[in-house]
Amino acid sequence: MLLFILICVLICAALTALAAGWQRTRQAPPELAQEKALYAGFITDLDRRLAKGDIDEAQAIEERAQAARALLKVSETTAESGPVKPLHGYIALGLIVVLSLAVYLMVGHPDQEDQPYKQRLQVWTSLAQKNPDVLPPQAMAAVLRQGQHEHAKEADYWLFLGRIDMLAGNNYDGAQDYEKARALSPDGFTAWSELGEALTFVGGGVSGPEAKQAFEKALKLNPSDARAHYYLGQQALADGQYEIARGHYNAALATMAPDDVSRPQVLEALKSIDPAEAAAKAMSGRISGMVASLEAQLKADPENADGWARLLRSYDVLGDTAARAKARAAMQAHYANRPEVIADILTKAQTRVGSEGAAK
Repeated sequence: MLLFILICVLICAALTALAAGWQRTRQAPPELAQEKALYAGFITDLDRRLAKGDIDEAQAIEERAQAARALLKVSETTAESGPVKPLHGYIALGLIVVLSLAVYLMVGHPDQEDQPYKQRLQVWTSLAQKNPDVLPPQAMAAVLRQGQHEHAKEADYWLFLGRIDMLAGNNYDGAQDYEKARALSPDGFTAWSELGEALTFVGGGVSGPEAKQAFEKALKLNPSDARAHYYLGQQALADGQYEIARGHYNAALATMAPDDVSRPQVLEALKSIDPAEAAAKAMSGRISGMVASLEAQLKADPENADGWARLLRSYDVLGDTAARAKARAAMQAHYANRPEVIADILTKAQTRVGSEGAAK
């Protein structure tokens, strides 16, 4: 570390010496005074943003260094027009670089890696007390989480923290926050509903069994929970249960105010049902035609083992359990003396459509 500091100091000294040599043969332009004034104004504004918490110390150091480099570049490229003042500016520039490096080494030392975050957290806490609206969700979540031991038994605290974590994109943390709120207030529908939403986000937008259970519990506690109706409608739509999806979307719209910002999203989901249902019916029609053709082929040639597997799988896609059971009984009767063929057909019937070719 000492060697690194020494190298930095030597580099700064070399830059200052080069600047001195350049000064002896060139004159500084009058515009340089204006650039220096702009630089001073920038540094003042930088200090203001740092104190306000808009930037952290590391970013402030980087911006100071960039501004200093920009000022040096202007002094090198602007046209000649006047006598050059003493080396005060260059000496100050060298001091700025050295001080910046020194500050960086203090706050970025491996043994003190948590110090910058602690400093930012102190600034965020101060801002949260004075003007919380200026804090981004990530910073606000960090501030609020400091009170998790003091407010551990307060459901409202965990609900609010969960909302902030969700806004910050901390979906997993949000789900944990809502789980704690739900445990503290099991009869409150809000915690159940928001827990289901968080679990849906954790699942990449898919409401798994746990999320679905949370939404259903929320509706038992409050049948007018628009959030639960919307997500259960989404799940029903994905499962091809179009009437159930319509029911949930309409129930959500019935409880939402006309100016609710989420209303257009629910309306769009409701409108998507008709084309999805039409596409599903068209697919069902094609599968039904294939089923009829397979049935005719198997009646003429019951030795077609692959045909039996496709027929059983087609009934699975159609959801026609009665027809599948009838076809399976016919297949097993035909191969009654060949159980190995029956087992092979049943295995192939479980294969995803289109994977047979990929396996070859």
